[in-house]
Parts: sequence; structure tokens; C-alpha cells
Amino acid sequence: PLTKIHAVWVLLFVLYIAFSYFAVLNVVTGVFCQTAIESAIKDQEEVLQAQENSRQVYIAQLTELFQDVDSDGSGELTIDEFEDLLQDERLQKYCASLDITIDDAWALFKL
Repeated sequence: PLTKIHAVWVLLFVLYIAFSYFAVLNVVTGVFCQTAIESAIKDQEEVLQAQENSRQVYIAQLTELFQDVDSDGSGELTIDEFEDLLQDERLQKYCASLDITIDDAWALFKL
């Protein structure tokens, strides 16, 4: 029908359709990219929160272990108490989970 009026109208109509198509495609791409960015930020926050929770659990476990070994209840570990702690299987497993050897733990205590 537009060809009966003039060929310029056909060209304008095709350009209008192409422009509309690319505009909608641009909006869809923008929404997709924004969603992906928000998802990546959320994932990073979840990882940081999980690391903080793990750190708190490790601190609680280590504190409990030190309190169990503190035989005199002074709140401080003596060399004898620490040597007993080095023989404790819980400390050995705990150190292994942190990639710390017993020798490293001993060197840290001597500091």
C-alpha cells in the first residue's frame, strides 16, 4: 500500500521499524546487564559474609579450646599448659584445617 503513495514512505517506514527494533533490543540488553551486575555484587557480599561467619566460628572454637586447656583458670596459658594443648587432637585437627603445623603454633606461642 505505501508503494502506491511513494517509495520514500516505504523507506521511512522501514527505517522506523529498524530504529524501534534496535531501541527495544537496547533496553533488553540494558536490563540484562544491570541484573547481571547486581547479581555479581550480591554474590560478592555473600562470600564476604560467609568468610566472616567462618572466622567467628574459628575464633569461638579456638577460645573454647584454650579455655579447656587453661587448668588453673587464670585466663592465660603457661608453657606447660600449651605443651599439653599441642598434644590435644582437637588442636592438631584445628591447625590442619588452617594449614598450620604444630611447629608453627609453637613458634607463634613463643613470640
